[in-house]
Amino acid sequence: MRYLQEIFDDRLTRAAGIVFVLIVSLVVFNIYSDFPQEFPLFGVFVFSLVPFLFIAGGVIFVFTILREIR
Repeated sequence: MRYLQEIFDDRLTRAAGIVFVLIVSLVVFNIYSDFPQEFPLFGVFVFSLVPFLFIAGGVIFVFTILREIR
């Protein structure tokens, strides 16, 4: 537990971890659930969240690299 506490010690790494968990959970939800197919509007929303979260993860990655350079 101490090791994870050292890794996620600032806002950017916590945000990156949260975005990663959200992307994985949305992909698993899309694969195993029929809910998005039963409700198309909800399905469009859920399927469109993955690219947005991927872009957000990229932005967080760039900010983390820029922070480490300074």
